[in-house]
Amino acid sequence: MASNDAFDDRYDLREFAPTTDAQGAPSAETEAWMHAVELGFHETHPDAEGAARMASHFIADQETFLGAYLRDPLPGSVDETWPAGTFTWFRKRLTWGEGASVDTQAISAVTVRPTERRRGILRRMMTHALERGVAEGYAVASLTASEGTIYRRFGFGCAIRERAVTVRRERALPLLAPTTGTVTIVTPEWLAEGTGRAVFDRFDARTPGSMVRNAGTWPIVLGQRNGDGSPAKDVRAAVHRPEGAGVDPSEIDGYVTWRVKEGRGGEDTVLEVVDLVYATDEAYLSLWEFLLSIDLNDVVRYNRSRLDDPIVAALGDNRAYDVEHEEDHVWLRVLDVPAVLGSRPYAVDGSLTLAVSDAMGFAAGTYRLDVVDGQGTVTRLSEGDDGEADLRLDVADLGAVLIGSVSPVTLAAAGLVRATDPAAPALLRAMLTPARTPHGITYF
Repeated sequence: MASNDAFDDRYDLREFAPTTDAQGAPSAETEAWMHAVELGFHETHPDAEGAARMASHFIADQETFLGAYLRDPLPGSVDETWPAGTFTWFRKRLTWGEGASVDTQAISAVTVRPTERRRGILRRMMTHALERGVAEGYAVASLTASEGTIYRRFGFGCAIRERAVTVRRERALPLLAPTTGTVTIVTPEWLAEGTGRAVFDRFDARTPGSMVRNAGTWPIVLGQRNGDGSPAKDVRAAVHRPEGAGVDPSEIDGYVTWRVKEGRGGEDTVLEVVDLVYATDEAYLSLWEFLLSIDLNDVVRYNRSRLDDPIVAALGDNRAYDVEHEEDHVWLRVLDVPAVLGSRPYAVDGSLTLAVSDAMGFAAGTYRLDVVDGQGTVTRLSEGDDGEADLRLDVADLGAVLIGSVSPVTLAAAGLVRATDPAAPALLRAMLTPARTPHGITYF
């Protein structure tokens, strides 16, 4: 990696807030940053209306933009105005469940121009951002990654994995247990008037691993816009009301949006779930039964399935369910061990001493975690990990186990958590086990 002096000789690191002009168009600096992100993710630049809408979302989310700019760009190159590296962060709440949550420093839009690779841009941006996160009082940073091998070296651990699945309709129904309540088809416009967000708020409050959504996410998941910002014309919506509910929209406890992609040349016609949000298990199963009852398609595809999806057990033939892909989803990076461990509830009381290594220095130290009546308190015993400890682990692995979806026992078997007594990883697993299965359906 290039030295800091070499970096400073070649690049200017600039931090700024996105802005718009009097007509709502992104400022020149903001739009140049947007162009660089689009280049990194192979996206097209929106039209004037779309660019203004995107900029308004950045401002609504109170994002902080960071760019690494070439000091001496060659004439005619985009480097004259576009940053060679991009980065943003903003506040995003993570739910632990049981009424507890923690604000995270959510990181997104990380790109480095191919012509400027291996010059220390990403490390410099990440170090700057995490130092700012500490200064702003964040206990933990978060991200969802486009590549799974980038972020562990910066102390991030994968805390939630999720699956893209398909269910073949012809073998799925009837479900093994009867569903309850009523499913009603609504328009996406009606859902977007407030009901969709209200249901998500209930899902978010009860679900460990859930995170609040970006402003720009809502028009997409509620069926108003496609991912590229163009109007969505093929999305349908339905809601679930529990048994005995009346007409009050506040009683709705689940919704789904979907589109159908017609198969060509003998391929399956696929019903693609755009968003499936549930405040109760009954709503989740009823909405699945509804989707599987829709005619003129072959399979239902859902890209946000949790690892222990109850629909597998509910299906009439569980071989109708296939996992197409499984990958990392939520990554967490601990910045303040006492603060983050003190913010969440615990299932089992007990005490453990954790020695945490951190190459970047933010979380390194030996800590004692004491849990009494489900509430944890943390005492820092030393700045290093050279004393006695029940468990030794890297900060990335502490981030991985935080929500309770990843087991310390599994990480111990992988050689990542080290313990002299095998009971210690098992105790930490029991302490961290959440009341409900973690499920993150928010990407950023």
